[in-house]
Amino acid sequence: MKNTTHSLPPGALLAVLLVVASGCSKSSKEITAAGAPPQPKEAASQIQQAFTGASVEVKQTAAVVSESLRTANYEQAIQSLQVIKARQNLTLEQGMAVYNSEQAMVAKLVAAMEAGDPNAKRAYELLKQSKRN
Repeated sequence: MKNTTHSLPPGALLAVLLVVASGCSKSSKEITAAGAPPQPKEAASQIQQAFTGASVEVKQTAAVVSESLRTANYEQAIQSLQVIKARQNLTLEQGMAVYNSEQAMVAKLVAAMEAGDPNAKRAYELLKQSKRN
C-alpha cells in the first residue's frame, strides 16, 4: 500500500478557520470594541453586568459608574472609572466594559460640547487628563 500525503497551500488552514469563525453568531449582549460607541445607557448596563462577580467594593464602584452614565453625571462616572482602572486584575470583559463606557462618554461629551455645553467641556477635559495618568 502506497502512503500518499497531500500538503495544503500555506494559507488554507487559516482560510478555513476564518470561514468557520465567521459563521458563528454573536450574542446581542456581547461586549465589543468595534463599530460605533455604545449609548451611555447601554454602556451602563455593560459595566454593571461585567462586574457582577467582582468584590463588593468594586461592584459598588461599578454601580456608581452605571448610575452616573444613566443620569449623565459624567464627572462622577470618570472618577469612578479611574478607581476601577487602578485595579490591575481586570478581566477581558471588565476591561472592554470600561473601554466602552469611556467611548460612550467621549461621543456624548463631544456632541454636548458642539452644542455649547460648558459642563461637557469640563468633563471632557477631566476625561482627557485621566487618560494621561
